[in-house]
Amino acid sequence: MAELFLGFTSGPGGFRKYVVIKRILPDVRDNAQFERMFLDEARITAAFNHPNIAQVFDLGQEDDGLYLAMEFIAGQNLNQITGACLRRHEQLPIGFTLSVARDVCMALHYAHTFIAPSGEPSPVIHRDVAQKNIMVTYDGVVKLLDFGIAKAKGSLERTSAGTVKGTTGYMSPEQVRGDKLDGRSDLFSVGVMMHELITGARLFAGKNERDEMVKILEAPIPWPSHVTPHVPEAVSKVVMQALERSREKRFANGRDMARAIESAAGHLLMDSDHRASMMKELFAERMAATRSLLESAEGTANSAMVDKAKRALRADDGPYLPERVDDSTPQGGVASVPRKQPRRGPAKGAGRQADVADTAKTEAKDSRLSNVLWGLFLLSILVGGAYGAWRLSQVLNATVEADPNPKELQKFDSKLPVFREPGMPEPDAGSAVAQVKVEPTPPVHEDKGPKTERPTEAPVRGKGKLTLVVTPDADVYRGKKKLGRTPMFNVTLPVGEHKLFIFGPDKKKRVLSVPIQPGKTEKLRLALKEIPEG
Repeated sequence: MAELFLGFTSGPGGFRKYVVIKRILPDVRDNAQFERMFLDEARITAAFNHPNIAQVFDLGQEDDGLYLAMEFIAGQNLNQITGACLRRHEQLPIGFTLSVARDVCMALHYAHTFIAPSGEPSPVIHRDVAQKNIMVTYDGVVKLLDFGIAKAKGSLERTSAGTVKGTTGYMSPEQVRGDKLDGRSDLFSVGVMMHELITGARLFAGKNERDEMVKILEAPIPWPSHVTPHVPEAVSKVVMQALERSREKRFANGRDMARAIESAAGHLLMDSDHRASMMKELFAERMAATRSLLESAEGTANSAMVDKAKRALRADDGPYLPERVDDSTPQGGVASVPRKQPRRGPAKGAGRQADVADTAKTEAKDSRLSNVLWGLFLLSILVGGAYGAWRLSQVLNATVEADPNPKELQKFDSKLPVFREPGMPEPDAGSAVAQVKVEPTPPVHEDKGPKTERPTEAPVRGKGKLTLVVTPDADVYRGKKKLGRTPMFNVTLPVGEHKLFIFGPDKKKRVLSVPIQPGKTEKLRLALKEIPEG
């Protein structure tokens, strides 16, 4: 219903504050309903003052219609964040999802229990909580957006009988039925969002809006811990309580749900610093584009930079979460009854019988072909296994001559890089490079024949990456240098075996050996107590 622009207000001494200008689209400016919704949004959110709700600064009218001046948020919404993870073939960290959901619940609790400046209770129901309306800034702050269709006491806009408003796949059952809503409707939407981000698939996706509404009312809901086994059962229980179709069985309010998330998640929760680190990793290019766009407002960026920034910001946000294909039979909660399979009645008409016969023939043909392929596959395994056993016996029976001059093993492998503990002096410049001492080989005969030397082994070159998650959070050192604080994502390291020093809340030094391979990412998720002290 609206279009957005980037704007700013300036003042003495170089003062500048960036805002978003929101205007009703030209083709609906004469629509009285849209205008009332626009005024509702301004009136409702202008009074809000919560860190997790986007603010409205001003409402005005120009020759071309009404406008809102809103908080400028440099960040990405949850659809864009999941799309970035899918492009990298990575799963959104569960700690990220849980922390975002916790902050959204607190923002909703503020809106649901809002007290007007006059002292009169003025609760606001959002009615459109979905990934598209939740942003995470590049600094890791969660923002709930778009109260454009919110239902507030005394709102100007009235919903007509027989109509529903919201994003269909995220509506509550009572919202689909057109019943009177309270804050627990928004909590159901948060449950849908959590389920999708945790399992990596849409929950109520359908062919059309009607199909999605029917699924919201009737379709079984699988437990997240059954779809994604690494999800703690306590977290899964919170999600399923939020998704109860009977609102009386859900959490009483957003604050209770936020506390339940904190209790179930424990050390998994990401704080704003961790979220900011992940956002910078995922959206480095878009962050640079945003900076260029802001510089253009100050007149310090050329047109080529601005055009490049606009292209980067308009890039495709996909891929999006896929539709869930396997409706696993849930356990308890709102979805304890498995999905009923459609009953197949007798075929009607000659055409239908012919179709069934053709299908049966095709299935039989496919079955015979499948049996032949499986037979060939098993035969190849037997032949390969027999050859492998024969070859192994030849190797084991071979005569092995002992080395006439065995050497003692060194106490350490000189090929591995050596790193010092925090606070210790740095090693020599060449000590971290793989070196092999050149030694003469023993004489071939008893006489003084020529001696040959082994060639110097070349150092291993190249770089790889390390993603390390340690719970609880810990500081990570490589030698004297601090690599950062966990969770760390895609930290570039030289190829080789690295000895890392881990310092958790207990201040004890723990030692972790990490192999880094060229061009690959080593991913580790450990509990602090699993890392040996050193």
